[in-house]
Order: sequence, then structure tokens, then C-alpha cells
Amino acid sequence: MPWPVIEPLVSERLTLEPLSLDHARPMVDVLSDHTLYTFTGGEPPSLATLTARYGSQLGGPAGGSQAWFNWVARRHDSGTLIGFVQATVASQGQDTLAEIAWVIDPAHQRRGFASEATAALIGWLHAQGVTRLTAHIHPEHTASQRVAYRQGLRPTSSIEDGEVRWESPSHDERS
Repeated sequence: MPWPVIEPLVSERLTLEPLSLDHARPMVDVLSDHTLYTFTGGEPPSLATLTARYGSQLGGPAGGSQAWFNWVARRHDSGTLIGFVQATVASQGQDTLAEIAWVIDPAHQRRGFASEATAALIGWLHAQGVTRLTAHIHPEHTASQRVAYRQGLRPTSSIEDGEVRWESPSHDERS
């Protein structure tokens, strides 16, 4: 399947910029708060680690059976980078599935930025033919659960690495 070319996405308060290596330095600061890793594990990345990670993400997965789409979120009013959204897209039977994730700097949380960025991401994915969405969320991460719920995802009984799989209904199930 030929995957679409990533493009900037604009919402009311945010621009989602396609990830580039130039984002590594400012994103080190965005991702520096240890509380971001409470539910996901890990620790704030160094510049070298983030540069290597972004290089890998920009290279994409091997084999071409999936596509990786990564954006950083920038506020219109201040120009500040505040987080990122991402999607791993793959064909699965008759569906095109996207596993999505989002991270917003704690200094910008509780203002609807995660929901706004995720809605822009999902709108773009649906325009590209994605028919089903999933996200994996720690069972105690209520803020991410609220974001997922607002976007139409619902928890399933599936748990992987301690995280609950959330899913959207396919287009056929919504009809």
C-alpha cells in the first residue's frame, strides 16, 4: 500500500509540524519533566538519544508493511513546542489500522491541547483512509483515558505490557 506523505496540520490553537531532526533540541526541554514517565516508564531523553530516536522515526519501519507518522505540536500564540502526536499505520484485513499516541508537556496539560492535537491527527488519518484506531493507555492514566474517550475510543479487555487497549469502532460498526 502506498502511504501518504505527512503534512502540517492546523487546529484552532496548534500547528502539528511533521517531525524533523531540527525538533530534537527544543523537544529535549519539552520532554524533560520526569512526571511524563509516571505511566509509561523511561526517563527524559538526552539530546543524543532524542536525535537518534527521531532519525529512526524519520527512516520509518523496515519492510514497508507499516508507516510511521510523527508530528510535534506548536502553539499558535507563543510559538512554543508543547508535545507530540504519532501514529503507526498498517493494513489489517479490510481495515487500515492506526495505533495513536500523544504526549503534552505538563506545563501545558489540563487545557485541552492533547484532545485538540489528537483530533487533528485523527481527522488526517480518516482522510487517508484509516478505518480503525487504537491506543494503549495505563489503567491509572485518567487524563489520557479522557482524551481517548473524547475521540471515540473505548477500552477493551485486552491488556498489553500493563496498558489497556482502547479502540474505535470500524466504519462498518458505526454505520
